[in-house]
Amino acid sequence: MWGYSTNLMLYDDPWKIKKVLEQSDIDRSSRLMLDKKLVEDLVLPVLNAKDDDLVKGTEVKIWDIETNSMHILKLKRWSSSGSYVFINGWVRDFVTRKGLQKGDEIGLHWDQYNQRFDFSVLRAFKN
Repeated sequence: MWGYSTNLMLYDDPWKIKKVLEQSDIDRSSRLMLDKKLVEDLVLPVLNAKDDDLVKGTEVKIWDIETNSMHILKLKRWSSSGSYVFINGWVRDFVTRKGLQKGDEIGLHWDQYNQRFDFSVLRAFKN
């Protein structure tokens, strides 16, 4: 008799931080706005950054898994709104270089072994 499992195995999506890009993420604003709750729940615990570091901006390594390239961005908390943004190279290193556009869905996940975020375009917007 052939044995088989009746246990349901659910896929664990590694891309915990996802965002559909908005116009302000790709234009002259030169920043990627991140969901505040996701940053507080998933990013801050792994960065061990102090509050002062976040106001000034703390450097974060981001590995583009599609092009095998490393980039350094700054994660900053805006004191006025408490929002979190990636700055200092977002447009140059990601938007322009990869041709990102409004409607593209991107993903980030923390690579514990390499102490960096991995970046991927999860879904390209189709006109």
